[in-house]
Amino acid sequence: MSTATPDDESSELKPGSIIKLSYEGREFDVIVIDPNGLGQGQPSLGFGYRMVDRHAGIPESTIRSWVRELEGVRTLTTPSGKTFEVRELLGSDGNEYRVLEAAEWFELAVDLLVDPGQTGKKKGTSEERVQASKTLRAKLGEFIRWFAVKGFYAEAYVAFKGVYTARDSRATTQWLESRQLGIPVRNLYTDLLQAQGCVGADYGYWTNYVYRGLFGMKKSEMIEVWDLVAGNPNIGRNYIPKPEGLDAVRYCEDMVVRVFVDDLEEAHDTAINLTKRKYLGGS
Repeated sequence: MSTATPDDESSELKPGSIIKLSYEGREFDVIVIDPNGLGQGQPSLGFGYRMVDRHAGIPESTIRSWVRELEGVRTLTTPSGKTFEVRELLGSDGNEYRVLEAAEWFELAVDLLVDPGQTGKKKGTSEERVQASKTLRAKLGEFIRWFAVKGFYAEAYVAFKGVYTARDSRATTQWLESRQLGIPVRNLYTDLLQAQGCVGADYGYWTNYVYRGLFGMKKSEMIEVWDLVAGNPNIGRNYIPKPEGLDAVRYCEDMVVRVFVDDLEEAHDTAINLTKRKYLGGS
């Protein structure tokens, strides 16, 4: 995981101290439960409902509905029946937090992947409820995968280097962001196309629309060009190596989602122009 100094002015960790981690390029607030929870100078950490809502996709209102208080002790029970203790802490920012310890949140996330119950489902058609459930599972999977990979590399680096540094953490984060970028972006892009009534060959049409706009040829032709060792003179000034080209496609699809209002063609044209300015040096 990424490391950071506590949010309070003192560098000494206390119950409620806030530490900021990096998750998919965004800040993720972690709260110290016990400064010596795992051993002397080794704090136990947790996070609150809002962080889980924002980054793992479990609605805060749903989490609160799972919490019960009995004789002054708050517990959270998942749809499958698993129970976790909820701790109340005064944060170093002056706010009160109700948190679960980090390992418990990950256990809860895995539990929901196996048995989500009605979590993530909303009122609407059967298709909308199924899509909402898929979206929740995808976010939970991404959340678990991110920190699992970070943890694995931390252990591996300690094993062969004897230490896992802040520089190592930043490098791992950058690599993860680059590697995983295309998966969630692609899902959001195809979700947008689906929501606009696209079926079957429509997806191929818009994929080729992006490739023609960026590279002057459809996807299958561009793939052939990338497969040639020396490139192809026919692509002229639009030539771009495969890694950068795939990044450009992912960026363009992401921009389509971001700029879309009510017209797919207009959104694609705008996204293509922005992508060409960023990757190809022109509009």
